[in-house]
Amino acid sequence: MTKTNRWTYGMGPFQVLSLLTGLSLVMRFFSFFPSVMDHDESTYIVIADAVRQGQVYLRDVIDTKPIGIFLLFGTFQSLLGKSIIAIRVMTALWVALTGWMLYLTHRELLKGTSTRVSDAGPLATGIIYVFTLSVFTTFGVSPNTELFFALFSATALFLVLRYSSPLLFMLSGFLLGLGFMIKYVVLFDALAIGFFFLWMQVVQGKKWGYWFLRCTLMAIAFLIPILCVWMYYRQLGMEEQFLFYTFEVSHQYFVKPPWTSYILFFLEGIGRIFPVTILFIYCSVHWSTTGLRLPLLAWGWTALVIFIIMLPGKTFPHYFIQLLLPFSLLAGSYFDPRRTPGPAFAWIRNPKIGYPLLGLGLLVNVVFQKTDYIDKADYPREIAAYLNERLAPDDIIYTANAPQIIYHLTSRNSPTPYVHPSLIWSDDNSQALGISQTEEWHKILAQSPRFIITKNNLSPSNLMKPAMDTSYQQVMAFGPKLLVFERK
Repeated sequence: MTKTNRWTYGMGPFQVLSLLTGLSLVMRFFSFFPSVMDHDESTYIVIADAVRQGQVYLRDVIDTKPIGIFLLFGTFQSLLGKSIIAIRVMTALWVALTGWMLYLTHRELLKGTSTRVSDAGPLATGIIYVFTLSVFTTFGVSPNTELFFALFSATALFLVLRYSSPLLFMLSGFLLGLGFMIKYVVLFDALAIGFFFLWMQVVQGKKWGYWFLRCTLMAIAFLIPILCVWMYYRQLGMEEQFLFYTFEVSHQYFVKPPWTSYILFFLEGIGRIFPVTILFIYCSVHWSTTGLRLPLLAWGWTALVIFIIMLPGKTFPHYFIQLLLPFSLLAGSYFDPRRTPGPAFAWIRNPKIGYPLLGLGLLVNVVFQKTDYIDKADYPREIAAYLNERLAPDDIIYTANAPQIIYHLTSRNSPTPYVHPSLIWSDDNSQALGISQTEEWHKILAQSPRFIITKNNLSPSNLMKPAMDTSYQQVMAFGPKLLVFERK
């Protein structure tokens, strides 16, 4: 017989949402203002600009990611304008909402485990998620795909746990499909959710028809977004391009670094969330205190996410953001009052110690962010201001290996479909995409860009060097690295 829970409330769910929203906005406040957080965000913004102007993704503008992130950024721009600050604020709200969905999910996982359950664990889950993602620039502060698909994964999991309606299971699958169109690794979130749901049905003794119908509907709904995008490109006569960038490029991007690189990458990833990792391990060891459901979900989800993080061989720290979904759920359960940790850990849950430490961490974070994002010169914005005073309506610029956000700040289109410069100038990327660097450079030069912006002086062996020496002259330098050249 299922137990009925009586919740001991500190705050209601919508009060928790307000708390997480405030925490996210405060911790990220100074990150709203610089023009560049990282190159990926700049690419999303520039390609979203182009798509809103009617250009076709994978033909007129090209990147290696699915179309979803660019449509999402384009939606933000359509609703809020072109302001970079608006994108950053929306990201902060998005992170807060994801933390809230994890809070609600944690509550659902506790139902039936005790006749009297505290909200302390679920609240800690939400705070852990928001706080951890608001510290490191390359691990959550900068808007990246992992931040955005996480909301779809967390919401889908909540729906599966909370409701039994087949229609809502379809909605859950559809949300996971939308997340998949932001980044394909969401497939492993979907597998974790599906396996956990099946396990629950076995434990509860549900008939196979019950879970088979819901799993089938979820799978069908999951496929709807990708099939819609496939049909969109097919009617444009671009099915071959869609299949190439969806399947072949992803496979070609795999690398095989030394095994030591895998170990160092893994240690760096869990090291960035070290306090959360410790709590996760503690709650894994003492899993029986709160029952098996939450730990089992977290373990299975963690295993699948680590597999897909490590598989490509790429060592980008932001990949580990996906791991924070299951880590936050289990680590938050450390604050469940049913746990009785020993002296070595009990102090963490003491409000007289924990709250001041949390406040101190927040203050230190804000100070460091001000130093990193406000006190430093914003050279891309300065370059854009310099160019805007001189550009005629039809003038073209090319950012070469410099920040591509300058296109957005000057309202110019990229003269090459490959907005992210590394797609051309990184040998690994150009080979994976089948790009001829020489041919693409000549296509750019054929458009006679008036200004070309480069990072540092070009080496003598650089493919751009001969044309830059004969047809362009340096007119300005911004900081120690960024140079502006004008056509002679």
